[in-house]
Amino acid sequence: MALGCSRRVALRGLLALVLSTAVCVASEPFDDTFARGWEAYQAGQYSGALRLWQPLADAGDAEAELNIGFLYDAGQGVPADPTRAANWYRRSAEHGHAAAQYNLGMMYAAGRGVIRDTARARYWLELAAGQGLQEARTLLPEVDGRPAGAVPESAVSEQDRFIDSISGSSTGTAWPVAGGYVVTSNHVVAGSESVSLYDVAGHRLQATVAMRDTVNDLAVLSISDTDNLPPALPLSSAPGRLGSNVFTLGYPRVDILGRTPKLTDGIISSVNGYRDDPGSYQTSVQIQPGNSGGPLLNMEGEVIGIVSSMLGTVSATSETVVLPNISYAVKVDMLRTLLQALPERPPSRVAAAGHPAALVDLADRIQSSVLLVVSAD
Repeated sequence: MALGCSRRVALRGLLALVLSTAVCVASEPFDDTFARGWEAYQAGQYSGALRLWQPLADAGDAEAELNIGFLYDAGQGVPADPTRAANWYRRSAEHGHAAAQYNLGMMYAAGRGVIRDTARARYWLELAAGQGLQEARTLLPEVDGRPAGAVPESAVSEQDRFIDSISGSSTGTAWPVAGGYVVTSNHVVAGSESVSLYDVAGHRLQATVAMRDTVNDLAVLSISDTDNLPPALPLSSAPGRLGSNVFTLGYPRVDILGRTPKLTDGIISSVNGYRDDPGSYQTSVQIQPGNSGGPLLNMEGEVIGIVSSMLGTVSATSETVVLPNISYAVKVDMLRTLLQALPERPPSRVAAAGHPAALVDLADRIQSSVLLVVSAD
């Protein structure tokens, strides 16, 4: 099947470890089942998408096979399983789908879900490139001429090595506050007194836990080398209002999405959190594991809360229902109380704030202040 296909499909770029989608022009009758699966996927209802796509894939639909492969690859709606992902990619690739050929080629190049085999990687990438998939054409020179079993240098990138090095560790998001302290969620650093922080450039800072608030799931970290801390984020003096726009920057699923900060936005859905907890907000900001501890910001670039949890799944009769647009953030007042109990430290640089700005400008201003937390038990 040519790249100009009739549906939207999930395309995995293994070297970059990112998700993208190709929007294609319809050239065959509208398929309601596939479309409903795509709507479920976009809403974060991954199990629902799987249920809708599975019969199509079982019947040999190449695009459904590709997308089910991606769900297993990304661990969305099902436990991550590279072997099953590779099997579904192979079925789709054998049915001629260029994106699946590309994904399968990358899995052979990196040895994910299959035994590393450069010859097979080259074979599938060549098929994808022959259908006009530019990503495959770009990568072919890197695998060309290498013996079977060899791994292209780019397939074992610095990012891959970093992800391997933190395997088994707890990861989350943190950010500096005035005075040289750093804030995150307590559950991210539970069981650890010393943790590693990484800025957007990949520089590592060693931190220790200065104080914990297990009730509100907050932790304050201390580092000795405050000169290398990015600018602190200002705390809002006004509470968040129902319906106001908010966003977060953080490090969700670094094993899949990579180690650059990711932004998601939404609104304050309720000024009270889980079971009307007055100490937290409910928001529509979509988060994933790794967002915990990140700042919830208003449109002036001020922190109004600390991302804490998501309402992942609930049981409704025999169905598993995914609720993707419900997340919670501890109100910043809980943090203020914690900070007041800590020794005062010299003032630190604070990121500009206090006036409304476009989201793109806020992202530029704030992203350098968001830190990746790696905590080994």
